[in-house]
Amino acid sequence: MEEKKEEKVIKEPIEEIEETKENKNSEELNNLTYEELLEKVDILKEESLRSVAELENYKKRTANELMNALKYANSELLMAVIPIITSIEKALENSKDEKKIDREGILLILDSFEKTLENFNIVPINPTGQEFDPEKHEAVSTVNNSGEKDNIVSNTLERGWSLNERVIKPALVVVNKNN
Repeated sequence: MEEKKEEKVIKEPIEEIEETKENKNSEELNNLTYEELLEKVDILKEESLRSVAELENYKKRTANELMNALKYANSELLMAVIPIITSIEKALENSKDEKKIDREGILLILDSFEKTLENFNIVPINPTGQEFDPEKHEAVSTVNNSGEKDNIVSNTLERGWSLNERVIKPALVVVNKNN
């Protein structure tokens, strides 16, 4: 006798509540007419289809988010590398007439750096001569050159950078505005 008492499983309160709900649902279903049961089946089918559709949408959304996270994972690295490239470019600008060998070495390093970045779909934005695009360019100032078209980038102060066609850093530009 004592063994049977020990074997008895004590039900958790949650299980008891679920069992009570099931009993109520069974009683309610027994009291419904055939038409009401068909209506209930239709409602449950519709809920089931919605749940399946929601699950599919969730799967697609999650896969898309994961793909974007992987695709743009290098953006933090790019933000750390951009100042180095900018410094190399500034060093080139300031060493125009100085030792030609040093200048050529810096150019080789910069070129190698850019080719490596391009292998990872990181490309520079150098918009001089193009129409101003606020998505890719940041206007730092304007000039009034009557010989140029309005809203054209007349000078690029710092190149911008994009990763997989998403702008990571906009180009700093001077835009022509004819008044």
